[in-house]
Amino acid sequence: MVKTVMEAEFDTATKEGFWIADFYTDHCGPCKMLDLVLNEIIYDNPEINLAKCDIEKSPAYVERFSVSGTPTLLFLLDGEIKGTISGAQPREVLEELISAAMYGE
Repeated sequence: MVKTVMEAEFDTATKEGFWIADFYTDHCGPCKMLDLVLNEIIYDNPEINLAKCDIEKSPAYVERFSVSGTPTLLFLLDGEIKGTISGAQPREVLEELISAAMYGE
């Protein structure tokens, strides 16, 4: 599932299951490239949820999660942050991070 999430609903939206929180802006080129990769991963792995978090519409994200640039991803399992990465990444790197966050591998 892909869901646009505002800061006020973030904790409720991500409290159950595995989530990738994608902190982005609409004008960010690397964010658009990463979005394509994330959509492929979500399509192939329906148990993974994607929270799209526009830092321009919800600027509180920047301070709360120490977002210093876009794109930034958080990997959450049942509301607990299991990992983070910044910058556009290839699918293989993201799949390794997802596996580590989901299964502790």
